[in-house]
This record gives sequence, structure tokens and C-alpha cells, in this order.
Amino acid sequence: MSREIPFTRREFTKRAAATAGLAAIAGCTGGDGGGSSGDGGGSSGDAPWYQQELAEVPAAENEALYEPGETDETGETINHLTWTGYDASNVQDPFRNQFECDTQLDLFTSNPKAFNRLESGEWEQFHQATFDMAWLPDLAEAGLIRPLNYEQWKPYTFDKYIDMFTKDEGYAFAFLNEDDYSFDTDGTMYGVPQRFGWASFVVNKDTVAESDYGSYDAAWMDGYDVGVYDLMFWGIQIIMLREGIDPYKEHTDEEIEQVRQATFDLFDNAKTLLPDFASMNQAMKSGEIDIGFISGSWINGTLRRGGDLNFEAHVPEEGSVIWVETTCMLKGDQPTVSDNYLAYMQREQTATNLMWPTSGGTNAVPHQTALDGATDEQREVLRIDDIPGIVDNSVFYTGVPDLDKFEPIWREAKSRI
Repeated sequence: MSREIPFTRREFTKRAAATAGLAAIAGCTGGDGGGSSGDGGGSSGDAPWYQQELAEVPAAENEALYEPGETDETGETINHLTWTGYDASNVQDPFRNQFECDTQLDLFTSNPKAFNRLESGEWEQFHQATFDMAWLPDLAEAGLIRPLNYEQWKPYTFDKYIDMFTKDEGYAFAFLNEDDYSFDTDGTMYGVPQRFGWASFVVNKDTVAESDYGSYDAAWMDGYDVGVYDLMFWGIQIIMLREGIDPYKEHTDEEIEQVRQATFDLFDNAKTLLPDFASMNQAMKSGEIDIGFISGSWINGTLRRGGDLNFEAHVPEEGSVIWVETTCMLKGDQPTVSDNYLAYMQREQTATNLMWPTSGGTNAVPHQTALDGATDEQREVLRIDDIPGIVDNSVFYTGVPDLDKFEPIWREAKSRI
């Protein structure tokens, strides 16, 4: 049964901590920072964190979350709303076996649709969710996700990352100022970076001149067959970058008109409209198109992993959009092993497997050990050595505040193909 969220996180912080149902949760018990102790649940006698809707999530010391607790495990289930790749057997099976628990992964392909599902009441069906980081402010303000204790979680998470994903280097996209829910390195931790990449366009380097694909203008040129992926959300952002417009602010009428004309010109030049990334990859591989707009590392990795290294999710002079999949703990009752699962998903071997899953997308992870230990093939497929330069030449996705203004433009443009 779904129910309405009674108040936002901001309102919640002004009230006493509300507790969820106190029914005993049978099943496998997590490490010392998990359900077996009362840490993080308030004063002595209060329910532990995993039985409170929005209690801060603590973490055990000395890597205790990597091992089951001493009590018997009887088979809890973690329900995780996330992206393809996380469900791969080499990612999930080690946790299931070690903790004698099950994990159920519900895969989605759209941040807005996934958010609407949770906001409409489906949050009760999940324990953790992995969104692109720009959705953390909406999730937190809607009272859907819990804060995390940064100092306690740091050894399990940020201490493991490459420099560009640390507070010292200014990475703010896991932390929120709760006054206005803006990203703030000094704010409250609400998520953990898990996987990342970029949105740009894909080119067949065998058929597109290097001098041309140095700019997104190549997708507007007459000499190439272009396929447009029907993904307005990312496509509009890349068009804005090409036009020299900041995607992450309110836009003037003049800027909207500029984007409109550029979008119409792109579609007028395109050979085909592609409904999904599988169709785009097939069109690239068959030679039907020379350029796919848009694409990105998460789409292109499948082709490259198959040996087609001539296909590149290239980042031209205008830059790309960097996304970071970030895992959050949802409100409501949690299995006692939920904190163990969060820690496990951040462990070095898990990150390595998630970067190169037995099924699903192939993407980079922010974990230093995983990137350092990548094979020559993985480094080439994932373009690991190119990542610092790509990030330096790109913008982090933080949300388009007036995205609804661009949806009619995209719909009208599609009728032109």
C-alpha cells in the first residue's frame, strides 16, 4: 500500500524524530554499526536507526561492516532501485553468499520516472536507490532519503576514491546544505558515489574526420549520417553546451529560441531517430550512421568492450556532462544488513566488478584501487587514462531548473525527421 509523504525533510528536522513501526525484523544481522546495536537511533531505549524513518545512518569502526554479525542469519532481502550493471552476478552473488541474504534489484532508465515512483509511495518497496547525483536535493527535500554520518562512512567510501571525488578537491555532489538543499562540501552527506561517466556524442573514428569531431558541429554537418537518440533529457544539455549556454540556470527567451533553432537544425540534418541505446549501438555497428547524438560512456562502453574501439564517446572542445550515480538509503524500515550492503557495494573488489560486470553497462568507478588495477583492455575500453582531461573539460550535471520549457521543442523537432 502506498501512502503520502506527510512532510518534507526540512519540516522533519524541526520535529522530534518520528519512528516507523517497531515490529521485530528477523533475519541476518549486520556488523556492529548495523542493526545489532542502538547506535544512530537516538538516546538509550530508542529504536535503532533502521527502524526509524529518517534517522541518520551510522557506520561501524574497523571495517566491521564487511563481515556478518555474530547472530545467525536467516535470509533478509535488500531491495535496490538502480541501473543496469548493478544486478550482474559478479556484483551481487558475493554479498548474497557471504551474508546469506538476498538482493532484489529493480532497474530503471530515467531519473525523473524513478523519482516519481518513490514520491508516489513506492519508497516503501525499496531500501536503497541509486540516482544521478543531481537528484539528491529533490530526494532529500521530499523526505525520501536518510542522511549518512560522513566521518563514520568516510573509511568505507571517500577514503577509497580518486582525488577528484574527495572533499579536499571540492567534490560537493554527495553533500547538501539543509537550509536550501544546495550542494555544499560542508553540508550533510546524503549519498555515496558509485559509478560515473559522461554524456557527449559517439563517432565512428574510421569514417568521421578528426578535424570534424573536435566539435559537436560534426553532428550538424551535411557529410555524415547522423542518428539522434530520442533522449531529450541529455540531448538538450549537450545542445546547450554546443551553443555556449549554461544548462544549469533559468534560461532567457533568447536562449530558449537559440536552443530551439539549433535543435531543429540538428533534426533536419539527421538520418534517423533512435528509440533506445541498443538501437543506436546497432546503427553504429552496421554502418547506418557515422555519428550518434547523444551517446556517452555508458552506451558506448558496450561497443568498445566488444572490440569495436573505433567507436568513441568523444568529448569535443565544448565539453561533456559528467554524471555520478550516487547511492542513497531510503526512509522507512530497513533490513539490519542494509548498512553492510552499502559498505559492500563500495568495497574495492565490488567496485572492480561493477566497472566490468558480467552483464549490463560498462562504466568507470571512482575507486582508486579499481582504476589502478584495471587491465590494459579495461583501460582502453573505459578510456581511464583520458578521464582527468575529460572531467577538466566538462561540467557536472546538477539539474536543469526549467527543463519543461525544452520538452515542446524536442517534441516538435522529432516531427521533422
